[in-house]
Amino acid sequence: MKLSGEDAAGGREVSTSADGAPEAPLRWEARTGKAAAGAAFLSAGLAAASTAVQIAAIGAPPDNEREALIRFDANRGEFFLSLGLQVLSYFLLAAALFYLLRATVHRRPETPRFAIGLLLLAPVLLAVGGLLNQLDLNDVADKFLASGERTDNRAENLLEDRAIFGGAVGSGGTLCLALSLVLISLNAMRAGLLSRFMGVLGMIVGGLLILPLLPGGQSVVQIFWLVALGALFLDRWPGGRGPAWETGEAVPWPSAAEARGEALASTLSVEHPDPGKPDAEDPGPPHPVSRKRKKKRR
Repeated sequence: MKLSGEDAAGGREVSTSADGAPEAPLRWEARTGKAAAGAAFLSAGLAAASTAVQIAAIGAPPDNEREALIRFDANRGEFFLSLGLQVLSYFLLAAALFYLLRATVHRRPETPRFAIGLLLLAPVLLAVGGLLNQLDLNDVADKFLASGERTDNRAENLLEDRAIFGGAVGSGGTLCLALSLVLISLNAMRAGLLSRFMGVLGMIVGGLLILPLLPGGQSVVQIFWLVALGALFLDRWPGGRGPAWETGEAVPWPSAAEARGEALASTLSVEHPDPGKPDAEDPGPPHPVSRKRKKKRR
């Protein structure tokens, strides 16, 4: 049964189901949920592949700038491949976050709308900044290996003199992505779309982009979070998703204690039904059958 109502946020007519849940947003989420989950899974896979390619190309961390430039020159193709995989991962991450952001805005209209701009801008800046930075490293490696002494001091000077525009653009993209992760994770948690664990972990992923407190571990945390996010979009979360996904409204995600209490109450109600309630399967006492007298034929 469909009911029409007025959207408090925009003053437009929206259709609702019999239980009052907004029907159009839920239909959109059901229709695009699998695509969003696929984007999250692919983003995690591409990020892992990018890291693996880069580690295979570099091997052990270089001891100095001279060795770093020599290794970069010997593995330029691998570095460009790693960059391409990382850029694709960023765009797919933005797609998954956009799905979560839109679902959050439906339930929590006070979610900051500028997060959409940050989310759309982040992968573009990261792609442009990464490409410019890679091209600058190409020029530095060519100058270092073409002529002159191949000393560590000269390598450091060449790296310090390179253009900073690419690095600045990439840093801007990193900042936009970090803010997007923090804002979306926080508001999705408040809307009940993310559990406290997933919401806090998403904010940690964003924070680690700016504050590298776990050298080399940020990508691992991000990959884990993306895989968990994809499972959540597919409704494959252990114990089920929060009720906000079904109601279309901001409903807090039940805590672990509340979930255990509900499960226990459900089990007890099945094992010990209320004696005061009639059993639906009990047909009750049989009704007396009235016998009609047969009329005698004359």
